[in-house]
Amino acid sequence: MDEPDPADVSGEPLVRFGPGSVCVLYGAENPSRSVEKVKQVMSELATNVSAPMRFPHLAARDLEGRALELPDDFSGAFNLVVVAFQREQQAMVDSWVAWFESIATEHPTLRCYEVPVIATRWSPARRFIDGGMAQAVRAQEARRRTLTVYTDVRRVTDALAIDDTDTVTVLLVDADGRLRWRTTGPVSEHSGSELRAALVADASREPGPAGSLSIEQFEFAFESRFRPFLALIGVTPGTAHVTLTAERLVARFGPWTCETPIGNVRDVCRTGPYHWYKAIGPRGSFVDRGLTFGTTTEGGVCVLLREPVPGLTPVGPLRHPGITLTLAEPERFVASLRRRAGLA
Repeated sequence: MDEPDPADVSGEPLVRFGPGSVCVLYGAENPSRSVEKVKQVMSELATNVSAPMRFPHLAARDLEGRALELPDDFSGAFNLVVVAFQREQQAMVDSWVAWFESIATEHPTLRCYEVPVIATRWSPARRFIDGGMAQAVRAQEARRRTLTVYTDVRRVTDALAIDDTDTVTVLLVDADGRLRWRTTGPVSEHSGSELRAALVADASREPGPAGSLSIEQFEFAFESRFRPFLALIGVTPGTAHVTLTAERLVARFGPWTCETPIGNVRDVCRTGPYHWYKAIGPRGSFVDRGLTFGTTTEGGVCVLLREPVPGLTPVGPLRHPGITLTLAEPERFVASLRRRAGLA
């Protein structure tokens, strides 16, 4: 398994002002990639109505200061969403905005949004950064369609199966948050034609079922008395989450990461309550070598594995045959993982 990404994968905050264009702030550097993961992502992105991918739930704010919840606050029946990570991607973003403006009258229910993903550590400066961006954007429509998201960048890349942040990811999202089409990079004749075809096809098609294998994310349940300690080691609600895809379980816990194929799961069950000295923080058991990512003593879930995996240390002989996760929705997690793993 690759070494865990740092808790905050980010570069320096940079604001770029393009003539007549929306300002975009970028703050993330490219996470590690592998050929195996690329194949896995392509498999998960196959167009399949029974297993649609969904846009993740994200807190955003437009350049007029309005707080928004995505994808619920996307206002179109269909929404062209350009997710950006780096300042060099400004020209790519602008190409899609120009394309949208050229076809907007043909598709009155289509809306366009720019979503710069900004690393969590810049959140204290959000008012200053967003305010500076807003001052440079004169058009109200442009300010309202630029939605800044300050979060752990991995929360977005995990949920959307984005393997390359060196380019923009462009999504067509319907009113229910389902992804109907996607591409990467600047607009081209080919990608523009594909998107037009997707818009026409979806306009005449009823939305499909939610599907049992869509990508899901789960938050950790943070007990207030342990928050200061956890924050000191880089574990916060913004950097701790678990993602389930059709193929993998990925648990992020600040700078620690543990992941395993879904097929490696042999059982999952509810556990707890726990003693605080056995449950809080990242812990390895001396008894059974089990791994714990713990944020509360009240309870959680235990995932048992067929083959042990690394987690507490990315290299070395230590492997864990099970993972305890103190999640906010343990019942939903257990049901979803059992369904994905084919457990009775």
